[in-house]
Order: sequence, then structure tokens, then C-alpha cells
Amino acid sequence: MRGFKDWFNTMTLGQTKKYLRLLLWCLFDSFVVSIPYAVMVLAVYVLLIPIASPVMILPMDRIWILVGILAVQFISYLFVRKKSYLDFCIGFAGTTKTSRIEMGEHLKKLSMGFFSSRDAGDLSTVLLRDYSEIENFAQQILPQVATILIRFTLAIIVLSAFNVKMMLAVFIVIPLALPFAIISMRRMEKEGALLQSSQQEAASGILEYVGGIRTLKAFHMAGEQFETLKDTLNKQREAAINIETKAAAPVSMLGRFVLNCGIGLVMLAGSYLMFKGELQVFYYIAFLLLTLTIYDPVLSLFTFIADLTRTTRSGKRIRALFEEKPLQEPEKSKKADGTDIEFKEVSFGYGDKEVLHHINITFQEKSVTALVGPSGSGKSTITRLIARFWDADSGEVSFGGVPVNEMTSEELLENISMVFQDVYLFRDTIENNIRMGKSDVTHEEVVEAAKKAACHDFIMSLPDGYDTMVGEGGSTLSGGEKQRISIARALLKDAPVILLDEATSSLDPENEVLIQQAISALVENKTVIVIAHRLQSVCNADQIVVLKDGEVFEKGDHVELLKMNGLYAKLWNEQNNAGNWRIR
Repeated sequence: MRGFKDWFNTMTLGQTKKYLRLLLWCLFDSFVVSIPYAVMVLAVYVLLIPIASPVMILPMDRIWILVGILAVQFISYLFVRKKSYLDFCIGFAGTTKTSRIEMGEHLKKLSMGFFSSRDAGDLSTVLLRDYSEIENFAQQILPQVATILIRFTLAIIVLSAFNVKMMLAVFIVIPLALPFAIISMRRMEKEGALLQSSQQEAASGILEYVGGIRTLKAFHMAGEQFETLKDTLNKQREAAINIETKAAAPVSMLGRFVLNCGIGLVMLAGSYLMFKGELQVFYYIAFLLLTLTIYDPVLSLFTFIADLTRTTRSGKRIRALFEEKPLQEPEKSKKADGTDIEFKEVSFGYGDKEVLHHINITFQEKSVTALVGPSGSGKSTITRLIARFWDADSGEVSFGGVPVNEMTSEELLENISMVFQDVYLFRDTIENNIRMGKSDVTHEEVVEAAKKAACHDFIMSLPDGYDTMVGEGGSTLSGGEKQRISIARALLKDAPVILLDEATSSLDPENEVLIQQAISALVENKTVIVIAHRLQSVCNADQIVVLKDGEVFEKGDHVELLKMNGLYAKLWNEQNNAGNWRIR
């Protein structure tokens, strides 16, 4: 029983009580809709009375009673159908909307480690396809199952009133067809898993192909990569065909065969009972006609049962996402005292690979600290730990004397502006993308931030200026333009801590000078942590931390590090020599 409760809770997105109310209205609606079928059977019975006994006349009073029942049913139908239809279309649609919003709220609380381990196609399949499966199940399949069950119940009652033996002859083959539905469910579970996997792979392949089309064209691999995508789509097609031929076929073909045998059984049973004088001919005809209308819904019911495996899997995947543990948030956020940031014996890894080892660094308030070192040494990871995109595996990261895990994410991130190398812009206007830094500002303040970030001129050259729509991810803009907009966003936020990850890497020399001036204004009287590969851009930093293989290798200012004649001095000399490089 508990297993059924858990299943029902999953399939109704946690809104079991609300859905039960909707289902009760659906059952009532099914009962009202089924009344004409029962009335027509009774009408046939009444109309055949004179044939059964020629001395009797047609009982018109009973006909009028049946007509009156139909009239009451019609009026009731208008009210009940409107109520049940609106409840299911609007009520459960509201439930789905609420669940999707809750899912969005839940996802934003998860660590970046979760997203780095999950494929974008996988998540999009859950958020789109799986929710659609649940919505279709709740709005279409369950109500139809309820309707079939109600009509079964009424059919049993009405047919039993005529002849119990004939009623048993009609329904006895239904349990015999049930094993085929069970076989279908088991095969559907296997084939459905393959289909779902191929759908996720196809979704990921499409996203990758569209997102990387520029690179593919540049290396003349668009056709080759499309062949790979085509193979993935063919696998999806084969899985979809298999689910119909290997899973649905037992119900649609063998199940129908068994039910057709039931029609023959009804004919034989009726003939036998008529021969014994236990059944009148017009009742026999009525049973034959009703049998045809009963077996078709049974096949539909068995098909719904087979579909349960696919829909149940979708529900489990949605529930599994909700069960992902978010970053632990304190009930009450502690207030930071200043903007000093300190790493104490911090170690951190992605999965089984540790990338930071016992890091000890202090970022003084209103100072500039540069993180330098070879690629893969852990520079970006340090900035992500400061913003608490992940929690450290061991040690402590503190902000203003408070461990970051004792501050709410909202409180922490209010104090941080980030400009990263990989800029993401949303499919919205340029102004709204800049406003992400601070939503409650005037248009004039947005323009002022854009001017400081040296992007006002190129924005005004666009057809719609600040109202120009940006493609998904900023695909309609160049790398330098996207980066300048992200800097404008950070300028607008005006947070006391600035994290810069190669903020000028995509800019031409002319704009780089302007951006460096804007950054100088941005970081004034702020705590700044900057990641840079070009050491010339950070040689004036108050502190330079040199990382190597996830450890603090050297630490000091530019002059001190050059005197050490270590890794920093080596990198400095290499970059100076590289500056003299020319194409021969």
C-alpha cells in the first residue's frame, strides 16, 4: 500500500489531495456521461416488452421516465463537464506550473558540481519531456481509466439485471487477456529505458551540434559531425519502433484476439441459454451489441497500463531531481564584518580528482590580489569557492570573518560582482542583460554603466539600441562585445568584492585600454581578486599568488617574486620573450 502511495504522490507531483478532488469530479463526470448508455439499454428492454409478450402494450410511462432521466442528465452534464474540464485543464496545469517553478528554485540551490556532472540534454529532457508525460498522464490517461472503470461498473450492474450468466460470459475473458498487458508492461520497461536514453542522447547531440556549428564549419567537420548526430537520431527512431512492435504488440494483437474469442463465447453461451429457455432472444441480441462496446475500452485500458512504465519512469526522474541535496543554507545568515576573504587549509576536488591541496591565502579588504600560474593550477576554482558555487571538501573559506557556509547564498552574492572569461548572455534585450547586475535602476544608469564599459557606442549602432534582442548565450554578439556587456553588468551592481577572470582576454587593444580604465574605476576601494595570464596586467597588484598543481607555490608582490627567481620570474621572462615573437 505504501508503494502505491509513493507512486501516486510521484505521479501527481506531490499534490495528492488536490488531484484526488479533481479525480472525484472526473469520476462523477464519468458517471453522468455513462447514464445515457444505461438509459438506452433500459429503453431497448422497454421497447422489446411487446415483442416478448404480444398481449402487452408499449409502456409509454416508462419511456417518458427515461426521457426525463436523459433531460436531467443533460442539464447535469453541462455543469459537471464544465467543472471537471476546467479543473483538469486549469487545475493540473497550475500544479505542473507550480512544480516547474519549484524545480527552478531547487536547481538554483544545487552546487555547480551537480551541473558539471549532468548533461544539458538530460536536464532539458526532464524539464520538458518528462513533465509533459506526467501532465498527459494526469490530464488524459487517468481520467480515461476512471471513465472506463465507471462504465464497467455500470455495465456489470445493468447486465446482471438481465442475466447474470450472460454477464459472466461477457467479462470472463477480460482476466484472460490481462497477462498480455503484464507482458507488455515488462517489455515496455526495458524498451522504454532504451528509448529514454536515446532521446537524451539525441537532445544532447542537437544542443552540441547547434552550439558548436561555428567550430565545426571552421574545421570542415559539419558534415562528419552531422553523420554522428544522424546516427543518434536513427537510434532514437529504432527505439521508438521497438517500443511499439516489441512492447505494444502483445496487447494490441494478442489481447484483441482473446477479446474476440470472448465474442464467440458470448454467442455460444447465449445460444445454450436460449436452448434451455433461460434467455429470451431480444436479451441475447442486446448482449451481443453491448459486448462490442465493452471490449474496445478494455483494449484502451490495457494500452494505458502498458504506458504506465514510461510515465512512471518520468515521474521517478523528476522526483530524483528534487531529491538532489542542495548546498546547505543556514536558517539565519551571519553578517560579514568587512570583506576580508581567507582560505584556511582548503582542499577541493571534482569527483575523485583533487585540484586544490591545503590552500592558505588571505585576500585583504580593499586590496588587489592576482592569481597566476599555469592552466589547470586551480585559479578559477578558488574564485568559484569564494562565490560558494561549491563547498570545500575540507578546510574553511571565510568572508568578512564568517565561514561562507554560515551565510545565505543571497547574502554572500550580494557582496560579489563577477566578470568571467566565459560570458553567458540570456535571450533578452541588451538592457535587461545589463540590468541583471541591479534590476531597480533607471535607463540612464544602465547607459552610464555601458559608457564606462566602452560598449555604449556599439550598442547604439545596433538597429534597436538597448532594446536589441541578444541571441541565446549571446550568439549574435562577438566575444569582446559580450565581455564588455558583462563588465557593464558588474559596474552597475557596484559590489564591494570583484572577481575578474581574464576580463580583457577577448578585447582588441583599443578597447582594452578603455576597459582597463573602467576596471580601475570599478575596483577602486574594493576587494579585488583577478585571474590573469598576462602578468604585465597585474604587476601592480598588492599581492600576487602563484599557483602550481593546486598548491600555493609563491606569494608576494611583483618585485618580491622577481627577486625569488622562481616560477613567477620564469613566467615573466617567457612572456617578455614571447612579446618579441614575429611571423617569419
